[in-house]
Amino acid sequence: MSRIIISAPDGKRGMLELTKPLISIGRGAANDLVLPDNSVSRFHAVIKCQDGQTFIADRNSTNGVVIEGERIVGERELHHNDVAHLGSYELRFEEVRDSGILIKSADIPPTLNDVLRGGSRREGLASQFSGQIPQELTDQIKRLERENHLLTMLYDAGIALSSKLSLDGISEQVMNLAFRIQGVERGFMMLFNDSGEVTRQTEVRYRRPQTGSASQPHIILSRAILDRIRTEKKPILVTDVATDERFRGSESMRIAGLRSAMCAPLLGSGKLFGILYVDNLEKPQAFTQDEWNVFALVAAQAGAAIDTLYAHEQIAKQVTQRAALERFLSPEVVEMVAKNPEGVRLGGINQKVSIMFADIRGFTTLSERMEPEKVVEILNNYFTHVTDIIFDHGGTLDKYLGDGVMALFGAPLSKGNDAENAVRTAQAIQRLVIELNRDAPERQWPEFGVGIGINTGIVTAGNIGSPRRIDYTVIGDTVNTAARLMSNAPAGKIIISQATAADLTESRFVLTALSPLTVKGKSEPIPVFRVDWENELAATQPN
Repeated sequence: MSRIIISAPDGKRGMLELTKPLISIGRGAANDLVLPDNSVSRFHAVIKCQDGQTFIADRNSTNGVVIEGERIVGERELHHNDVAHLGSYELRFEEVRDSGILIKSADIPPTLNDVLRGGSRREGLASQFSGQIPQELTDQIKRLERENHLLTMLYDAGIALSSKLSLDGISEQVMNLAFRIQGVERGFMMLFNDSGEVTRQTEVRYRRPQTGSASQPHIILSRAILDRIRTEKKPILVTDVATDERFRGSESMRIAGLRSAMCAPLLGSGKLFGILYVDNLEKPQAFTQDEWNVFALVAAQAGAAIDTLYAHEQIAKQVTQRAALERFLSPEVVEMVAKNPEGVRLGGINQKVSIMFADIRGFTTLSERMEPEKVVEILNNYFTHVTDIIFDHGGTLDKYLGDGVMALFGAPLSKGNDAENAVRTAQAIQRLVIELNRDAPERQWPEFGVGIGINTGIVTAGNIGSPRRIDYTVIGDTVNTAARLMSNAPAGKIIISQATAADLTESRFVLTALSPLTVKGKSEPIPVFRVDWENELAATQPN
């Protein structure tokens, strides 16, 4: 079994088991091992596992793969404890022999083992030796057994409630725990909204449900108890209603025939989520001080569980909303929308943008010879890499088009050099394809090529659709022309319009004028250029 130990720049460490024949490494989300740091290229390197040997290979990264102070060329075999540096990250290779691992069982006392396994309580010592030991010692043993039972109950409460992420699950577990207190005969949970109004109440649970036609006595919750909980937010113990001065004026408690009760608030983050209530109709002083303390702690844990549940739901909602934006918009635009969600409205404006279309050439024919799962695997990996490249250059992902992609530069926000960013994105995509094809045999993928077209001009940009679903996109002749340029670009080539070429202010782009292109919708052929990205100096290549 082989693995790598990852050491991050901030000192954190991680581990990755090498269970696949090819592991891709880089800062892009499509990689098997993502190293999120600008010192690491989007697609930095790969680790290959072949016939019991492990190799690491650079994939045209900016900072390379450094082992023993030297940057490797091509690929290099890894041996036990070899250390590779990828940017600011350190990767140490380990070969682990399973035969050297010893496993020992923990020596756990029987009583604790019963608690951990959730087993039933053993027969108490006081019962086992009844009549054989002095009464004083019997009473002490009973007290200790009772305390042990309550502590076990608290342990179970922490385990049970920490794993529940639904109100029904929390309610069920809380009532199960409450009924482990001996004097509890009835009980329920009540939940409030932010205004303090009752929004939900669980069914009343009875220790001894009636059978046949006999009906259970209804719980009439005293307004006095409810008001006291809302005001003081502290648990209440009623040992005998008949003698409790706090509830002398409560007609509902007298009618209900209540003798003993416990009620506790469900609190979290300073909010009152509801109450937990149990009672006993027959016995005064049915609950001891210790039982009341445990009951209050169970309610506190229930309140914390509800608070966690609501927090998870809110976070999940925010994550879902943000994830929907991040699928199409660059991080800067996502941040803008997150700060001002009211700004997302139907409508549009006219603005200048650069539009890029990229399409995998001949992929339909290739896919006919592959299993559907392999087709999806290839497209998902390719699109994830391409989306990272688009976002890294400040672009907006407009849509996926089968095996193609459409991206915008300059909408909804312009960075001032939108045409340059579009061309740099196209160059990075072409370099990506070269690196993906290099590992095609190990991945059992076919090699493929991509044709790219870019145009610049005025479009109508905005959220277009219905109130139930809107998509940010652009429309207009500029979009159509960009699509026509892409359809005329062979695999491995980038074709741009004259308008895009005019906006390239840097001289580092190598352009070759092509014959004017006749495209649908244009009465005259349009001037076009080919970006000779293969001839650029390595120093100008993006990560």
